Amino acid sequence: MSLSAKSIVITLCILAGIGLSAYLFSDIVKVLRPESGQWTHYGYDASNSKFSPLDKINAGNVNQLKQVWHLEDSTAGGSGIFFNPLIVGGKMIVFMPSKVLKALDAATGRVIWSFKPDSTEINNWTKGATYVPGTNGRQDAILFVFGSTLYSVNAENGTLMEAFGEGGKVDFYTGLSVDPAMRKRVHVTSNAPGVIYKDLFIVGCKVPDELPSTSGDIRAFNVHTGKLEWIFHTIPKEGEYGYDTWPATARKKNGGANCWGGMALDEDRGIVYVPTASPSFDFYGADREGQNLFANCLLALDAGTGKRLWHFQTTHHDLWDRDNGSPPNLVTIQHAGKMTDAVALVTKMGYVFVFDRQTGQPLFPIEEVPVPTASEMPGEKPWPTQPIPTKPAPFTRQSYKEEYYKGLSPESKQYIKQRLEAGKFTTGVYVPPSLNGSVVVPAAHGGANWGGASFNPNTGILFVNATELPWFLKLHKISELSANNALSGQHLFKINCSNCHGADKKGTSYGPDIAEKTKTYPAKQLESIIKKGAEPMPSFQHLPQLQIDAIIAYLKDGRSDVKVVSSGEDAISTSREPYGFSGYNFFVDDNKVPLIDPPFGTLTAIDLNKGEILWQVPLGEDEKLAAKGIKNSGMYNRGGGIATAGGLVFIAATGDKKFRAFEQATGKMVWEKELPGNAYSIPSSYLVNKAQCITIAVSPNPSTGYKGGYITFSLDK
Repeated sequence: MSLSAKSIVITLCILAGIGLSAYLFSDIVKVLRPESGQWTHYGYDASNSKFSPLDKINAGNVNQLKQVWHLEDSTAGGSGIFFNPLIVGGKMIVFMPSKVLKALDAATGRVIWSFKPDSTEINNWTKGATYVPGTNGRQDAILFVFGSTLYSVNAENGTLMEAFGEGGKVDFYTGLSVDPAMRKRVHVTSNAPGVIYKDLFIVGCKVPDELPSTSGDIRAFNVHTGKLEWIFHTIPKEGEYGYDTWPATARKKNGGANCWGGMALDEDRGIVYVPTASPSFDFYGADREGQNLFANCLLALDAGTGKRLWHFQTTHHDLWDRDNGSPPNLVTIQHAGKMTDAVALVTKMGYVFVFDRQTGQPLFPIEEVPVPTASEMPGEKPWPTQPIPTKPAPFTRQSYKEEYYKGLSPESKQYIKQRLEAGKFTTGVYVPPSLNGSVVVPAAHGGANWGGASFNPNTGILFVNATELPWFLKLHKISELSANNALSGQHLFKINCSNCHGADKKGTSYGPDIAEKTKTYPAKQLESIIKKGAEPMPSFQHLPQLQIDAIIAYLKDGRSDVKVVSSGEDAISTSREPYGFSGYNFFVDDNKVPLIDPPFGTLTAIDLNKGEILWQVPLGEDEKLAAKGIKNSGMYNRGGGIATAGGLVFIAATGDKKFRAFEQATGKMVWEKELPGNAYSIPSSYLVNKAQCITIAVSPNPSTGYKGGYITFSLDK
């Protein structure tokens, strides 16, 4: 670094009132180092900043963006894609709806190579891949999980790396506590890519939310050989820290506490930050009495050994599906008069937790607040307090209060009153689930979800998209779904499928309406979907064939007379817990209008230096609601955005097929582009031929026949 460059930084530090000791020399280098214009990690970098240092596109010229290339899949019938493209050395790595990994010319979209995973693998919701730079004469590789296999693919030509595992593959059950005989019932995969630390690939996993399940342990594999190097038990074994926060049989009976949202790595410190999900089963915890570490935690692990350095639990004894599904952001902010390296975690609850990266100490106070503990559910012992940060303020509404629906029509208010009184529903944030039901805000979908937040390191501002809709949660007894131990296809559908598709098959906010279209599907096609799954639907290959046949008969013909009479656990499908839940249904009126004032989806800017919300704007526009006079509605959103040095936030994520750009300073929308399908994905920005480009994955659109693919925009045609 030149003397003049050092002087600039020293002068800026003095003017800002920051002591020079607040900066390490490495920090100064990072501030001034020119960027390559690549996108080498899921979320841009190992710190998961989702920030592009490119500034060629800005508020002054963003309205001149043009589509420069578009790669549509060649195969119809593919599923949704949620993939964040990697751009390395002029190549773009993408995953197609037809389940094919491809390398493209980043400038033109031309296909360079294709790799198809084993076709017999169960589908999974793949959000990204991990780039492994070649060292010591080795070639670059791409690591990704499809189904229950970890693949290592040569980044140059798309062939398997033969030295990795067994001919380029590793069984993704390696190191997990799943008996081979249980694999049909306990399906394990990975939604989000892992991170690379030295020669280690550190990765989480997706395990069943229902029982039986397995502990979602964090693992590290050697990037060259595929050998398992270390494992951290998220449900501790006897003798390990946290073992006493569960019943003694927890690792055999329970599961979950997995990382499905992605993680962040501090390469200099050698610390990996891992957010974990709720225990299985999500909504009834009498069989897992205790605080349940390390479920619902932010874990700081030694990246070289897997040793726990510190942890913080964001929900104790979770009964509300409050997974930490967002990857954390590693940030450097001005705090208490100095620059501080911190880790920020946005949550489904609409909270932002901010900790010192090294010590785990909160930068803003967190209070343990008393919450309701009275539960009608047998054996349930809710935890008496829950942690709530004092700053920043929540970026979503909390609980279901009358003030949140004061703008609704008198008819809607009367509908709410009748429903609340008739059902004796409860409405608190942490009220334990019950057989009567409750209205919960935020919903299990968020607040924030897997799209997470983006962070501008030049300003200390965090940007997060969120869903703001009420959710109706009700438990039911599994045994009451059938009489005399005889399960009809309708009962089996309610047990296994109604959580997402609704008891009437007309869909929920999480799963599509299948009431009519499944009638047209051949029985073999329905059987294949049930057994293989289709993102985000899991596989149900573990169900006995008689049960699958009964479900198919119900889906095709509405027949509920096809019954399965059996004994033992087959009679209640996979459920070993005595209770199920009503599904991911938002609280809406008979016309499907949300029973809360808009906006229903938001984008929020939060100043992490001060712990203050700067602005919040609606995200998305529901045309059907607009036609009813509900303007600026905002929408349920899935996916995330990126911030850029050009002062913009680029985000799609909503169900209106729009890709948008917002000004970071004001929240003003300055660009909007309609896409051929919904883009529930995170875009990537990169430099090619001196032009800044932005690429986004777009899912298939069955209504128009669009097959899904990748669209790239730039200022230069």
